Amino acid sequence: MKFFKYLIWFLVAVVIISIAALVILRTKKQEIIIIPSPISIVTPQPISNFSLENAPSESLRGQITEMKGSVDWQGRTATGAAKIFTPITVQQGENLITEGGGSLTLVFPSACTINFSEKTELDIIQTLPADIVFSQVSGVAEYLNTGSYPVDIRTSTLLTELNGDATISRNPQKPVVTVFVKSGSAVVAYNDLKYISHEVTINAGKTFTFNYGTRKGVVK
Repeated sequence: MKFFKYLIWFLVAVVIISIAALVILRTKKQEIIIIPSPISIVTPQPISNFSLENAPSESLRGQITEMKGSVDWQGRTATGAAKIFTPITVQQGENLITEGGGSLTLVFPSACTINFSEKTELDIIQTLPADIVFSQVSGVAEYLNTGSYPVDIRTSTLLTELNGDATISRNPQKPVVTVFVKSGSAVVAYNDLKYISHEVTINAGKTFTFNYGTRKGVVK
């Protein structure tokens, strides 16, 4: 009889413990919050084709075909100009200088030919086939447009768009630029001192003289 009493109490205790364990387990399950791991989204970075050493592949390369005397060349990555003694290929972003007694001819096939006189410096700004731009820092240079698109030359604050053959001179003592059109035509553009834009067409045989100190020009 006592045995059955103990057995009953034992079963009751087991049931109570089981119920308590089940309640505790359910409570813990409710308290557990599963935080999903963040998903990393990797955005592919665009590949840049820019190169300090090489100009864009679509830009035109120029070739020095003739040279004499002292000629300096500064490459795209150079920190200063260096003398050259044989004709080289030049590209967008480079610079050429003829010293006293020096001269050269630079040819961009199917685009333009440039003849440098002595003491002439030219920055090759851009040589994309449809957008060729030079900056004449000093001296005298003849530009012959041999392509289908205009050739632009910046000289101080004067911009010349050339469709033909023209010689551009920058006076070393005065703030004066002259543009003489041998054949074809050219359009020059500039802002006056009041920042009003002006455009002037120069036909063959005419000379445009521009004073970039007074920002005035005249055709003769």
